[in-house]
Amino acid sequence: MEVFGLVFAIAVVGVLFVAFVALMLVLRAALWVALLPFRLLFAVLTLPLLLLKGLILSIGAVLGFGLLAIAGVVIVGGLLLAVVVPLLPILFIVAVTWALVRLMRRPALA
Repeated sequence: MEVFGLVFAIAVVGVLFVAFVALMLVLRAALWVALLPFRLLFAVLTLPLLLLKGLILSIGAVLGFGLLAIAGVVIVGGLLLAVVVPLLPILFIVAVTWALVRLMRRPALA
């Protein structure tokens, strides 16, 4: 007889648990429906702010990529100068030698 009482108690606890879960689901759905107008209102109010955020990010991306392009040109120019400047004395010696050779050449017959 005691086993039947235990089974009955477990069944009652199970039914109460199922009823509690069902009640929580119903309350959750009712709360979701009750707060839906506020969700829609906040969505409509935040839409212009989201569009403004997108516009600001787009402008920032364009300016950022522009600055990166300018920085790239400056870096390439700096590297080019770093390679060319040490060669300037050699260029000067070659230019002076060429000028001297040209001055010493006999004039062409006209």
